[in-house]
Amino acid sequence: MNLTLKGGPELLKFLDEFPEKMVKNIMRGAMRAGANVVREEARLNVARQSGALSRSIKSSVNSRSGTITAKVKLKGKHSFLGPMLEYGVRAHIISLAEDKRPMKMTRHGLRGLSLRTINKAVARGSLVINGTFVGDAVMHPGFAAKPFLRPALDRKAEDAVNAVGKYIAGRLNMGDLRAPVLTAVEDDE
Repeated sequence: MNLTLKGGPELLKFLDEFPEKMVKNIMRGAMRAGANVVREEARLNVARQSGALSRSIKSSVNSRSGTITAKVKLKGKHSFLGPMLEYGVRAHIISLAEDKRPMKMTRHGLRGLSLRTINKAVARGSLVINGTFVGDAVMHPGFAAKPFLRPALDRKAEDAVNAVGKYIAGRLNMGDLRAPVLTAVEDDE
């Protein structure tokens, strides 16, 4: 699917007639409107248990050296989970650092150690999964990717561009003043 932008050159010519600060503010709001469309789709797509990852999907707008950009990003308490879900995780070993490992077993197993010594060893470095002590290393099976950000952009790119155009038109249509309409149209190939 290819998108063609209609009304872009006319809109740029129209915006050249306004003060730079006003155009910058309007474009920041327009880019935010487009990013919010993609953000909402990503929030709907993300696999959820508690909803914390969904709430960490944010949109932001930045303007540096005359270029205004919008981002949909992961930011917040559970944002570290996003890349793992988006790209998947290979099977891997989870282990404690060498200095955190509990003491080695005696040749008689744990029988030769006091309960206090065993508890200290567990507190020093045993991995716990679902309340069960599993030792100092475990094999994680990994999991397949469950993308949510890229599909959101793919599905909502046209709607995002249309939201940008609608925002600009809403801010610049006053009386006889009419901004050219900016729309995205899907090409047939």
